[in-house]
Amino acid sequence: MKGLLLAFVRGEEGFLLSTEALLIGTITVLGLIVGLAEIRNNVVQELGDFSQAVAQLSQDYAYTSVSDTNVPSGIWTYGSTFSDSTDIQQAQATDANGITVTTQAPIDNE
Repeated sequence: MKGLLLAFVRGEEGFLLSTEALLIGTITVLGLIVGLAEIRNNVVQELGDFSQAVAQLSQDYAYTSVSDTNVPSGIWTYGSTFSDSTDIQQAQATDANGITVTTQAPIDNE
């Protein structure tokens, strides 16, 4: 098996000229570079979308009071509420190797 693999790697019967192999390799590498750059751009975009989604999360909650008069001593609880104030953010755009990255500096009043 090892000898067959070695013969395949060293064999040049499929190419008329070694220039063809060089051309095909160059086109492949250029295609990979373009593809990886596009993947990088999309990952940066998705991470930016995710950070915007997390920034918009609301942590508000509330529950009403509970009472029961069927028990001789009476049972009751107070209600409660919590309101998460909105974070005021100022957007800043920076250029990172050709990709515009928008960051937001949080100003938290809580």
